Amino acid sequence: MPRIARGVLGLAALGALLALALPRGLADLYGFEARVAYNGWEAKRRLPTDEEWTFARHLLGDAQALDPGHPAYREDIARLYELRASSLKAGEATAQENLREALAYQRQAAALRPSSAYTWASIARLKANLPEPDREFEAALRNAALLGPWEPAVQLALADAGFRHWGTLAPDTRLALSGNALRTLRRQDARLFELARRHGRLAALCAMRGVERSRLARACI
Repeated sequence: MPRIARGVLGLAALGALLALALPRGLADLYGFEARVAYNGWEAKRRLPTDEEWTFARHLLGDAQALDPGHPAYREDIARLYELRASSLKAGEATAQENLREALAYQRQAAALRPSSAYTWASIARLKANLPEPDREFEAALRNAALLGPWEPAVQLALADAGFRHWGTLAPDTRLALSGNALRTLRRQDARLFELARRHGRLAALCAMRGVERSRLARACI
């Protein structure tokens, strides 16, 4: 093959690679800018203004359009809707609508990355808050417990959602959450007992095998 022809093919291949990489690079930039804004609100412990929220939503929408196969942008959009719901009175229609938007995006993220314990834990948390303690809720609890058994944030999210609706859970889901609780006791026992008390489930926690080894088991007496 003549040198010029090889050069043309090389340039064409390079152009194709750039065409694929450029949208993803722009998506990364948009997503990064939105996450910086979100983390800034969290650090200052304040809610965004409507203008700030809308700008972040547009950034993430553009990122998703440029890289539709990346689940992180859907998870970030879900966080925005959940954040907006937190500024409203629990149970009111607008808060519920925002939680349902968040849930829809987390479902999309789970379809793209079903191995993420954090995504399943987020689905469980949203279902608990709606509240919708149904089969999807229980499946999300079990999936998160299976995929992220030693993730501290996942452990606490599952304890919170599970204790909140303990009375409705099927035996296999309770079993999965009992295992999660025993792992949580190793390093986050104070937080676990706090959640059990908050939801009136101290008796349920104390009935789990292995709880007696915790330094806080005296609360069970």
